[in-house]
Amino acid sequence: MKLRFVPASRIPHLPVWALLVVGLWGALQAGTVLLSLWTGRSPITCPLKLLTGFPCPTCGATRGVLDLIAGDILAGMLCNPLLFASLGLVALALVVRAAFARKVRVDLTPGQRRIAWIVAAGLVLVNWAYVIRWVG
Repeated sequence: MKLRFVPASRIPHLPVWALLVVGLWGALQAGTVLLSLWTGRSPITCPLKLLTGFPCPTCGATRGVLDLIAGDILAGMLCNPLLFASLGLVALALVVRAAFARKVRVDLTPGQRRIAWIVAAGLVLVNWAYVIRWVG
């Protein structure tokens, strides 16, 4: 495995579809929060949880963001630890890119790539078990 910092523009190019998806997600979440404040009930926003009763691997993200906005960093991170750790790494990579005009590049051999996918899948499963048990 080789970790390199390669030259890049300070502002990354974002695809329009990604901006639309994030904007739509944000609008839906804002609407959900407003609806829950208006009704006094906490709605279930996860389609998997609505259908099966089990939370999805990303459940807790909205509550975590609301906790972060409220200033409770620990509670926010405990809502979905893997998601917030991943967001932290992305934020760090964006800071490196904006400050130094470099992007982080990880070069893996095919065998290392296979191991990385297995580790990533394992982390998702462990995080999902945590979310099911503690966040629900």
